[in-house]
Amino acid sequence: MDGFQRLPVDTLKLLFSMVDISVTVKQIEVRYVNSGRGRPCYPVRSMLLALLFMRFEAIPSMRKLCLRLEKRRYAREICEFKDRAPDHTTFSKFIKRGKPENIEGLFRELREQAFMMGIVDTEIAAKLSVDSTFIKAYSRRGRKGGISDRGARVGKTERRSYRLGWRAHTAASMSALPIAYMVRAANVNDKDMVNPLLRTASRLLKRYGNRISYVIADRQYYSADVFRTIRAFRAEPVIPHPLKVKDPLINLWVTKRFKVRGKPELVEIYKLRMAMERAFKAGKLELAMDNLRWRGAAKVRMHVAICYACIYAVAVTAHKIGRPDLANSIKTFAY
Repeated sequence: MDGFQRLPVDTLKLLFSMVDISVTVKQIEVRYVNSGRGRPCYPVRSMLLALLFMRFEAIPSMRKLCLRLEKRRYAREICEFKDRAPDHTTFSKFIKRGKPENIEGLFRELREQAFMMGIVDTEIAAKLSVDSTFIKAYSRRGRKGGISDRGARVGKTERRSYRLGWRAHTAASMSALPIAYMVRAANVNDKDMVNPLLRTASRLLKRYGNRISYVIADRQYYSADVFRTIRAFRAEPVIPHPLKVKDPLINLWVTKRFKVRGKPELVEIYKLRMAMERAFKAGKLELAMDNLRWRGAAKVRMHVAICYACIYAVAVTAHKIGRPDLANSIKTFAY
């Protein structure tokens, strides 16, 4: 396709027709066969596409998704359903029998395709940005945790604000594509998640002949332990020190007016941290990642995985049709 050719009006239908999720479909079909309850009454691919469709359209609940599928023919066609659409109980059974960890395979499969196409990071020495974002729990507070979501905990959302929820700890490439993520209760310290995130990301990059060169994070990650952890992966930390530190570990800091100061080379690298913010913006503002309607750690991980899978689906499809400039444009492919 010509790189300057206009995209068709039904861009989401184009995306869903080109997305390859066959591995995840087979894994879930095996779960159905081993359950002894026969084959699913609706195609597994259609059910998974409906979960992606829910994120692209920012549909707040499963009931409203089913209502959209029932009343809108275009929605059924995009998700490859026939004349009949499932109800919300069918989706609940699908998630329970298919297992949330298998539905997480959407993210892993599309991430694998992006790596094979060479669109995650074009540099052999890859830079990573690490951060976390708060997701409000679909629950209310109890004395020790969430009343209806027992895994959720109270954690800081802003400087002086605390709420019940989860945090999605993420490592992203400079192309604003999440490479690794982990969901933990909101009271888990961000610093504790640096090692498992980098271990996952490093193992994945090595498979494709890459390595981590720099790890970029904001000053809440500043500590001697984090610096040692990053250097254990033969990478250099680019984390500004707080203003009141006497003997800083790095010549980099952020002023009270949010100006970055220090060694010019480090300042330029630190500015690349915005790639992480772009990934969070895509997840929360365009895919409604902060609109959580599931409970339990496994389903929250699945929720984050579906949102990140949508980001990869856009990037992979944009390169397949010869429009790499649209790799981060979710709005272009939304219906």
